[in-house]
Amino acid sequence: MRKLLLMFMLALLLGAGGIWLLQQGRGYILISAGNTNIEMSIWVGALLYIVLSATLVWLLLLLRWLTDAGGIRQWWQSFSSARQVSKTAQGLLLYAEHDWQKASQLLSQSTEKSSMPVINLLFAARAAAENDEVEKARQLLERLKINHPNATFAADKLLAELLIVDEQFADALPLLVGLHQEKPGDRAVLRLLADAYYLTEDWSSLQKLLRDIKHYSALSKKAAANLELDAYLSLLLTFVPDLELTEGEQQAQLTDLWDLVPNSLRKIPELICAYVDALQSVNAGNKLQPLLTKALNNSWHADLVERFGELHTGSSEKQLAVAEKWLPDHSQDADLLLALGRICRRAELLGKSRDYLSAAVNLNPCPQTYLELAELLDVMDDKTASAEMYRKGLLTGLESDH
Repeated sequence: MRKLLLMFMLALLLGAGGIWLLQQGRGYILISAGNTNIEMSIWVGALLYIVLSATLVWLLLLLRWLTDAGGIRQWWQSFSSARQVSKTAQGLLLYAEHDWQKASQLLSQSTEKSSMPVINLLFAARAAAENDEVEKARQLLERLKINHPNATFAADKLLAELLIVDEQFADALPLLVGLHQEKPGDRAVLRLLADAYYLTEDWSSLQKLLRDIKHYSALSKKAAANLELDAYLSLLLTFVPDLELTEGEQQAQLTDLWDLVPNSLRKIPELICAYVDALQSVNAGNKLQPLLTKALNNSWHADLVERFGELHTGSSEKQLAVAEKWLPDHSQDADLLLALGRICRRAELLGKSRDYLSAAVNLNPCPQTYLELAELLDVMDDKTASAEMYRKGLLTGLESDH
């Protein structure tokens, strides 16, 4: 408030002083142009000169501002930038609407003046690939790498994805391996590499990648668990012993593979079944009954029951005793009754085998059980009953096909 009052008083003093000077001045200025004469006091001329000079300087400064850092240039730049952002937005909207051709064209054409050129080229390449223009997508990504070297990683990552979609795994895998070495924690690269290994059925490489996938949370917990199960299950299902090794070395080879399986997966029935089949391929039959018995005590599963029933051991009587312990809790389980029928037949308890197989057929009349019962009746020299079981089994199979 005090400063404002002082400025007001100073303005009054300056105004009063100016008026006094104008009144005291005795000189004058005469300007003559043709028939026009302009006469004024020297002080008025001086004041007019100052006002005109200040106005001219102000106009020059205004003109400079309009044509330099702000004003018209800034307005034009803002207008041009807004137009390019609008084109980028239109291109992304077309991409979202799956109009691949127009999206790719608009995004690539508006790249040079766009404030987001990397985004333009990445989505232009994606749109081209979606439109089955893979070569155009490659060219756009090469253009991105040349014009924006800092975006090389993103460009190569997208190229690898496009190669996988196009099933060009021989080109995609080396590219992805290099990207993974450059940035081990990049989740997108980990997912793409997992996809490539999965699609090429390179289960060993996928198993080695699982640790990084978990460590960097590249997948949700559920998806990572499913992928882990698929990897180890596939490793067991595709296990082929090295024929150049001895039988003991082949069994050790399989043991090493089983040791890789996490403890949390070793109780899953599907995985145990695959391990059982692999053990049979290396003639490790002595491990099968304890393994299947423990597995069935922990988790009842039809496939495990089936393998237990098909298992040939040195003592069918002991195997039968183990299986009959499960009968009180699973008396209505057709798979267990079928397994008991098979074990009794191997133990030459034919009457008991017939009873179990007949009960299994009554619970679940399937072709396999009919076949087992028909073969047993044939061995027991009951040809009529055997033929009837073959007939029913055939009819059941035909009905199931329809």
